[in-house]
Amino acid sequence: MNNIKNANLRTINGVKKTNGLTNIKIKIYEIEEKVDVYIIEEENFKYDFLIGLDIIKKFKLIQNEHLKITQNNNLNQKNKIEKKKKTKITDIKENNFQTKIDYLTNNQKHEINKLIEKNKSIFANDKYDIGTVREYEARIDLSVDKYCSKRPYRCSVEDKNEIEEQISKLLEKKLIEVSYSPFAAPVTLAFKKEDKRRSRLCIDFRDLNKIVVPQAQPFPLIDDLVIKTRNCNYFSTLDINSAFWSIPLRMEDRKKTAFVTQEGHFQWTCLPFGLKTSPAIFQRVLSTILRKYKLTEFAVNYIDDILIFSKNFYDHISHLTQLLKAIQTEGFRLKFTKCTFATDSVKYLGHIIQNNSIRPVKDNLVSINNFPVPKTQKNIRQLLGKINFYHEYIPNSAIILDPLHNLLRKNQRFVWSIECQKAFENIKKLLCSQPVLEIFDKDLPIKIYTDASLEGVGAILKQTQLNGKEKPVAYFSKKLNAAQKKKKAIYLECLAIKEAVRYWQYWLIGKSFTVYSDHKPLENMNIKSRTDEELGDFTYYLSQYDFQIKYAPGKDNLEADCLSRNPVLETNENKEEQLKIVNLIKLDDILTDQKNNEEVRKKKNKLIKKNNVYFKKCKKIKKIMLSEEFSIKLIKNIHENLCHIGIKQMQKKIGTVYTAKNLTKNIIQFCKNCGICIKNKSRGNDKFGLMSHLGPARKPFEIVSIDTIGGFGGSNSEKKYLHLLVDHFTRYAFILTSKTQSANDFVKLINNIVDTDEIGILLTDQYPGINSKEFKRFLSEKSIQMVFTAINTPFSNGINERLNQTLVNKIRCKINEKKNKLAWTTIAQECVNRYNDTDHSVTGFAPRYLLYGTDVSILPHELKEGKKTEMDWICDRKIAYKNTIKSHDYNKKLFDKNRKDMEFKVGDMVYVENGNKLNRKKLDELRIGPYKIIERISNSIYKINTGHKKSESNNFHITKLIPASTLDGVEPVELDFETNILEKIVCPGGGDVKNII
Repeated sequence: MNNIKNANLRTINGVKKTNGLTNIKIKIYEIEEKVDVYIIEEENFKYDFLIGLDIIKKFKLIQNEHLKITQNNNLNQKNKIEKKKKTKITDIKENNFQTKIDYLTNNQKHEINKLIEKNKSIFANDKYDIGTVREYEARIDLSVDKYCSKRPYRCSVEDKNEIEEQISKLLEKKLIEVSYSPFAAPVTLAFKKEDKRRSRLCIDFRDLNKIVVPQAQPFPLIDDLVIKTRNCNYFSTLDINSAFWSIPLRMEDRKKTAFVTQEGHFQWTCLPFGLKTSPAIFQRVLSTILRKYKLTEFAVNYIDDILIFSKNFYDHISHLTQLLKAIQTEGFRLKFTKCTFATDSVKYLGHIIQNNSIRPVKDNLVSINNFPVPKTQKNIRQLLGKINFYHEYIPNSAIILDPLHNLLRKNQRFVWSIECQKAFENIKKLLCSQPVLEIFDKDLPIKIYTDASLEGVGAILKQTQLNGKEKPVAYFSKKLNAAQKKKKAIYLECLAIKEAVRYWQYWLIGKSFTVYSDHKPLENMNIKSRTDEELGDFTYYLSQYDFQIKYAPGKDNLEADCLSRNPVLETNENKEEQLKIVNLIKLDDILTDQKNNEEVRKKKNKLIKKNNVYFKKCKKIKKIMLSEEFSIKLIKNIHENLCHIGIKQMQKKIGTVYTAKNLTKNIIQFCKNCGICIKNKSRGNDKFGLMSHLGPARKPFEIVSIDTIGGFGGSNSEKKYLHLLVDHFTRYAFILTSKTQSANDFVKLINNIVDTDEIGILLTDQYPGINSKEFKRFLSEKSIQMVFTAINTPFSNGINERLNQTLVNKIRCKINEKKNKLAWTTIAQECVNRYNDTDHSVTGFAPRYLLYGTDVSILPHELKEGKKTEMDWICDRKIAYKNTIKSHDYNKKLFDKNRKDMEFKVGDMVYVENGNKLNRKKLDELRIGPYKIIERISNSIYKINTGHKKSESNNFHITKLIPASTLDGVEPVELDFETNILEKIVCPGGGDVKNII
């Protein structure tokens, strides 16, 4: 209140002192406005409210000669009419049904009106006005004993208020109750088809529906109605109000229907909507009631829609009377606006039913009958590809299709002739009739093949006949609108499934069926709940049907592909209500943050205020001001809810709308240090560790390395493995072929050398045979020092890895070159010999020459200018050594280009790779941890406390490590581990093994 000192107000009673001026909202008749009023505090003042000329004008008030005040307002008159409409059901009836019963006589209209007036108590006032069915209880059985629990979806303030308002009404009507259940399904809102301004509460029971045991229940068939409604002239339809809520839920099953909102945790006391078994349960209950009262001769129900049919009007009144009495007795309520009475035709089960006439509302053959005339050779191929499936059922198909095949001939001009049109019409007629097309059979398996293209979506419904062959039953295709054409492939493929299921819903509800799609990610509906709002809404709708999706390659799905590329139905046909998109940030949170934001308080005059929100102008763009603390929470919220999007996407998502201190820096820091991203993303992380080198070797056998290649079995030999030893100085290779990878195999391989020469260091991967006590004892006897590569780092043994590829390629070429197949072991030895005789790309000399001085020139002996001396051989070895260093320096430059030099310390926390990628499942974490570094073995190798029993298996290369950060919120993993310090190994040329890679 704004106090006004010494203000005087002249009234009829005289001058009065006022206490102040305030602004209040008042309503006079039908007009509501805010006005300024003076406050008077005086006990003797006998008026509650005084109005002046300004208010009389604003509220359009008129006083007649009898001093009666009225309001001159068209709105007042309209509201009176609306109010009058609500007073009597018969008044509503006259407005809503007059056009539908014009063919009735006045006496017949009077009988209908009288029947409705007599039973008006059965019609609900709103959707919460329901009865409770007696003697029936719904039950929910689960296939597995587990809980389904999710957090509530985030939503806007308006949606939150709407949800809580509906929750309050449900609690008031005792349709739900407060829950302590471990089950928790999130909620969302869906627009009602009949009123876009209103929305209804939806519980996302997708996870629960996956484990609910289906309940088998027959639904009415249109074929049965054909017989029952024969010679009937009058039809009525009754709609049960909020049908499922009328069925009580068994006490022990209530906890399974629990759901969560932003404000609370509740569970249903009655059968909820959205549950997969709800339609079958309600169908059974209502059909049982119809049988109980012996009404099935003239009434049938499809879930909550009841159809009454009679041959004459007076029978129809009698039938309606009996049915309304049964409904009232059992405790149902009807939704008056969805009921029709005594019409001559009615829409039911997707058909228009009239006297001795039933025709489908949707034409299951329209996609073929209206198939567009081919305009290109590509269109011809699409059509012929579809027809190829049914050649065996089309007599003389080659003759019929000859004009179309002619258009595909080389150098043939595309001219659509009369003969082509005749062939086209003829083939469409054959596709829409037997023996190609079959009539739907409720007892045969149902298969739906779907496909999507940039033009539209298509589907074909097939059934496997008694002879085991699949035959088509119905076709469907629909065009895409401009917005849908911009969507990603998974959206369009899922849209194709939803549209097809909705198109044939009267055949599918209550039955198990299979959908085939050529989009692999949709198999078994493996889509996360709200990774994508539109996909989430599709799967929410589809989860109420009993079906599974299987992958079918495109080559097996040509029919649906043809329909999707030549769609018929327009985009606005077959529409369905869509769920609303929820928001990730609340307006209240922004307002609260700005209220406590010191920067906003200081710069208020420079900021733009709109809807109580402060905006800052940044390069001509208005952005909402946030505090740094709140922006970090928003970054975390957006990052997690949008499936851990990257830095650029985060900047685009947040930076274009909001501004805050250090916003860009915090986005980069959060994304880079997110523990989930580090452990699961295959790219985007910084690469650490520069290239290092063991050696280089200065003489033969100073450093050698061993590796094994498997998978050779079957090529005229029982041996499966090729064991390879390479000398790092000369690049000379020794091989051994074997059936096993035992220590004895590796001993035999090394004995090729140690009988005549000494080996300094052996570099090897961690094979079980090499890591065995037997092999280590052998090396100790021969004074050979062994160095293991770090786990999952084949590049640490790069010389062997590269030679592996070379030898396998040579063996493959030679084994497939020869007509007389030799054993692969024989060819492998030949390839190794040829390799040793070939100049190496690194050293520039053949390995055999560098090792033994043997001349391996391809020149004839007579054409050689001179024989190489021992001095030449020694000089060439020095050149080879220099070439090796030069090659390493070049490779190091390339390797280090996009890497960071990093030195970890003992005690640092790091993430490590989760085993070999070949042994991981597709969705396993790529990295695990964080773990503690317990020892630095070399510049490149660190021992990590992963808890592995073998000491060598805890050695990790620096390139496999990613530093952990406290920002990711992941607690370090501490494990008990027995530290086993490795002995330092002396490298040739001095120094220790700190140069190992």
